[in-house]
Amino acid sequence: MSLATQKGFFLYQTDIQGAYLESHLEDELYMDVPPNLPKVDKDGNELVCKIHRGLYGLKQSGYAWSQCFKHFMLTDPEFLMGFTAMSGEPNLYRKSFTLNGVPSEIYVGQYVDDCLLAASSKEVLDWFLASLSKRFPVNPASSGYITWDKPGLLLSMHVRYDQEKGILQFDQQRAINLLAQKFKVNGVTDGKSLPIRADLNLPKLNAPEHKDFPNQYLSMIGSCLHICQVSRPDCAFAVGTLSRHSATPGQQHMDAAKDLIAYMYSTRQWCIQYKRSDMGNTPHIFERSWHPDDDVVAPATRTIEQRLISGEPNQQANFPDTFIDSDLGGDKITRKSTSGLVIMMNGGPIAWNSRLQKLCAQSSAEAEIYAVVESVKEALHVKLLCEESGIRQPGLPMTIWEDNNACIQMGHNLRGSNAAKHYELRLRFLNEHIHENNIEFSRVDTSKQLADGFTKPLPLPAFRIFRNLVMFNTNQIASSSI
Repeated sequence: MSLATQKGFFLYQTDIQGAYLESHLEDELYMDVPPNLPKVDKDGNELVCKIHRGLYGLKQSGYAWSQCFKHFMLTDPEFLMGFTAMSGEPNLYRKSFTLNGVPSEIYVGQYVDDCLLAASSKEVLDWFLASLSKRFPVNPASSGYITWDKPGLLLSMHVRYDQEKGILQFDQQRAINLLAQKFKVNGVTDGKSLPIRADLNLPKLNAPEHKDFPNQYLSMIGSCLHICQVSRPDCAFAVGTLSRHSATPGQQHMDAAKDLIAYMYSTRQWCIQYKRSDMGNTPHIFERSWHPDDDVVAPATRTIEQRLISGEPNQQANFPDTFIDSDLGGDKITRKSTSGLVIMMNGGPIAWNSRLQKLCAQSSAEAEIYAVVESVKEALHVKLLCEESGIRQPGLPMTIWEDNNACIQMGHNLRGSNAAKHYELRLRFLNEHIHENNIEFSRVDTSKQLADGFTKPLPLPAFRIFRNLVMFNTNQIASSSI
C-alpha cells in the first residue's frame, strides 16, 4: 500500500469464493459418506468417498490452495499470466510488461482467498481480473476499487485511498469498537492517555488469582495483539509487556489490559498514513555539513567519526528507513532488555516490533547489538522486496539508524574484543553484512529515535511526540484532549 501510494497506482480488492475447493489433492484421502446417502452398496460392502479437492478442514487444503494459485500466477499454460513471485514474500506477485503499447506494472498480494491488487492503469486491472474470474469464482460483493469515498475492508483494515492527492490511510476502528464493547470499556468517558503507564509495576505471579482470569486475559491480549500488529504500532510495547503474564494473570494485569483497550478505544481515530512525496532533491540542513544523501553516493567511504555525527533521514520517496533501539534491563523481573524496531517508508511505518531479548545484556552496547542482530533480518527482508520491486538499486545498503556510539563502532569493527567475547558470533554476523554492503549504521539523536517508543513505557509528553511521528490522527480537534 505504501508503494502504490507513492506510485499513484490504482488499488483494487477481490475475494475468491470457495478457494480451497479449487485445489486438487495429491494425497489419497477418503471420508465417510454424507448423511442421507447409501452407506453400503448392493452387495453389502461399506462405501466411502474419495476426496479429490481441498475440502475445508483438511490439513493439506491450505497448502494445496496456495500451490494452485501459484501455478495460475506463474506457470499455467492456459492463461500464461507471467508473474514473478517475490523471493522475500512468496505470496506477493509482480509483473512489469507492455500492454497495448503502454509500459505497465501490477502487484498482487494474496492472503488465503483475499487479494489486493495495485496496478498502473485500469486496463491492466481489467486484463488481470478477466483471467482471474475465468479461472476462479470471484465474489462481486467483496470486490471493487479502493477509494476515499468508497473505502475498502481488507483483513479487518478500513482502507481509504485518495489516488489523486497521494494519501492512503488505514485503521481498525471497527475491530476496536467490537473489542471495547465485548469487555465493556466503550462507555469510558475519560479516555486513557497512555497504552501503559510508565510507573506501572506488574508482579509475576505463580498462579492466576482467579480460575476465569487466564481465558479472559488471553482473549483480551490476543485481540490487542492482532490490532497492534496491523495498525497500532503505538501499542506494541504495551501488548508485549502484558503478554508476559498470560499464564498467571491477576487483577492488576486484568486492569492493565482493560486500560489498554480503553486507550485504543479513546484513540480509535488514529491511523497509519502513507503520503506521496516529491522529496529527495529538497535541501535540508544537517549537523556539521553532513547530509544523508552522501550515503547514496558512497556509503562505504564514510569514516567512523563521520558516522558518529548525528543526522536524520532525508525521507526520499520509496526509501525505507530503519530505526533500532533497546532498553537495557527494562524488564524488572528477568532484567532482560527490550528490542524495538520500526521501518518507515513514504511517511508511515511498514514494519515494527517490540520484543524481550532472550539473553541478559551486561551493557547498553551489548543490548543494542542483540537488538540490531535480530532486527537486521527484517531490514534485509525489506531491502530484498524493494530491490525486486525495482524501487531500490541493488547493492545499496540499508541504513540502520542507531543512537548508541559503542554499537556503531563495534558493528563496523572486525577486530576482536575481550569485552565482547561472549557475543562474538552475533558481532561477526553484523560485521559480515556491513562489509558486504548490505547494511550500514548512521547515528540519530536519541530525541529523534523512533524505535524508542517500542522499548519502554514513555511519559505522556514523550509518548505524544513518538505517536505523532509514526501515526496520523484523522480527528485533530478531538485529539487535543487525549
